[in-house]
Amino acid sequence: MDIEKLKLEAQNKALHIADVSGSGLFNADCMDILPLIPDKSVITISDPPYGLNNDFDIIESILAEVKRISKMSILILDWRNPMRIIDDKFAELVWEYGWISGGRTKSKHFYPTHNTIHFLGDDLFEFDTKNGTIIKRQKGFSSPRQCSYAKKSGHPYEKPLALMKYLIQRSQDEIILDPFMGSGTTCLAAKELNRKFIGIEKEVKYYDIACQRCGF
Repeated sequence: MDIEKLKLEAQNKALHIADVSGSGLFNADCMDILPLIPDKSVITISDPPYGLNNDFDIIESILAEVKRISKMSILILDWRNPMRIIDDKFAELVWEYGWISGGRTKSKHFYPTHNTIHFLGDDLFEFDTKNGTIIKRQKGFSSPRQCSYAKKSGHPYEKPLALMKYLIQRSQDEIILDPFMGSGTTCLAAKELNRKFIGIEKEVKYYDIACQRCGF
């Protein structure tokens, strides 16, 4: 995967491109950038926005591209994401984050205190067979709205840096792609682990935050 070539090909697709040391961030719709990426050339680690479940055609098109370009995909989902699109999953983990601020109510309904992490494609992940399939609530693995940077950026569903590092460290040494990078946690985790990365975000506000966090 030649990230420098991708940057050149994407010049007319993205509003802005930030690059350094063989990695890049793209201010663009992911469906304008993903078709430019070669088959089976990245590992995708992403937290797709919950709103995508309102349009199955959109998310199925995106997932088809993600499957094409990824040796392995790791998708963090909750009950608001459509499950029927996951047809080649080989494993699943549960991330137990506890109560999100404001989640405790007197309602008779249950409120989720976890996300599921779905693994698609080739098995290129080192699973923790000692502790099983649950990533238990622990220091650094806080709930999305309690993440230190989320309080500054206002991004409501930012995932903890420790969680993204955990997933990257246990994945094979490939380029990391996040087509929904939000405020850039996946890319920052990859950078701190000396892994090359590609991040795509169409919202200018969050793209700018991601650039700042990643040192672009």
